[in-house]
Amino acid sequence: MIQHPETRSAGLALGGGAARGWAHIGVILALAERNVHITHVAGTSIGAFVGAFFATRALDTLMISVLQLTRKQVLSFVASLPSRTGLLKGHHITSFLDQHLGAATLEQCSIPLATVATDLRTAREVTLDRGNIVEAVRASIAVPGVFTPIRRDNLLLVDGGLVNPVPVSTVRAMGADRVIAVDLNPVIRKGGLPLVEDGQPNMLEILGASAQIIEATLTRTRLAADPPDLLICPDLAHVSYQDFHRGREIIDLGYHAALAALAEAAW
Repeated sequence: MIQHPETRSAGLALGGGAARGWAHIGVILALAERNVHITHVAGTSIGAFVGAFFATRALDTLMISVLQLTRKQVLSFVASLPSRTGLLKGHHITSFLDQHLGAATLEQCSIPLATVATDLRTAREVTLDRGNIVEAVRASIAVPGVFTPIRRDNLLLVDGGLVNPVPVSTVRAMGADRVIAVDLNPVIRKGGLPLVEDGQPNMLEILGASAQIIEATLTRTRLAADPPDLLICPDLAHVSYQDFHRGREIIDLGYHAALAALAEAAW
């Protein structure tokens, strides 16, 4: 049965996963190709990053930049002066966001957007749906120990993956009738896959593996309690958190995973 366009709509919950987040671009491309209208977007960490470009109609700009990234550029992009509260101050990422999103606010987004962060003082989940979009994204991607926290009002904000790695509940609270969720970290569910290479992992690899364990476990619990209407899980177990230079491959994996999930669910 062919569905009418107005019935092919949903909110989109984009999960965290560092470099694996480029898969969100492929998912969004597949949804557009299948005429699925996205009514709301919520993102955690890299999901907030990609979601911001999508919600401001700047996804093509992001995709061009992603496809041009080399390993050397990635290393220089994250390089920063050491900080007392994190390895990286994140000003290069902030500059990139400023360059392409400017002074846009969340209220000005073409598609309603919210980012998810964690208040480090209270362990409370914080939904950012008003104010400067760059600040909201920067707060959501502030991986503890890697990027410095963001101070906003009386809050000390870090990565939303600590509390809500795939923000299905956030999209529902925004008013979406149905929710499509993208989980980038189903590694533990598959089992038997090493999270770090043999030998002595470096600090970022240790932090990345630790984040995967925490986020995969929490995601499993939260999705069981509040399942989305459609769950997309690209096969990204072989992609490192630091593989931002593998943009084309990761985007393609997201695209094909979305098409397969849509076909299986008969969307």
